[in-house]
Amino acid sequence: MSEWKKKSKENQKSAKLLIQNSNFSSSVHCAYYSNIQLMLHILLHDIKLSETEIEAESKQGSLDEGGFHNWLKAAITRELFVRDFMLVRDFNNFFGQLKSLRIKADYKNLLILEQKAKNGLDLSRNITKLLEEKFKV
Repeated sequence: MSEWKKKSKENQKSAKLLIQNSNFSSSVHCAYYSNIQLMLHILLHDIKLSETEIEAESKQGSLDEGGFHNWLKAAITRELFVRDFMLVRDFNNFFGQLKSLRIKADYKNLLILEQKAKNGLDLSRNITKLLEEKFKV
């Protein structure tokens, strides 16, 4: 198992534990980054990009897409479209909702309550399930 995959699993476990301990904003952060790390694992181990290729492509892609996470989502979306275009809408919907919640949790002066935190973990799990069905993870 790659380090990215291990980190992804750890962050989902952490999100669950944080919710159980009423640390709701932090749980959203972990749920979101779990999926970012899983997508990096996919680029390396399924799509077979090297670390050097990822670094090079992400530099220009980050400029074109408005940031590293946007580039990463776009790269996975393109590959998902080839494999099962019917899932692209679900992936983009789940990821968009989770990213929006993560922005609120990390950067806004808003209180994240338990239900929102649980929703974030559910979104993260839905993204993981979808990716695991279409990529070798």
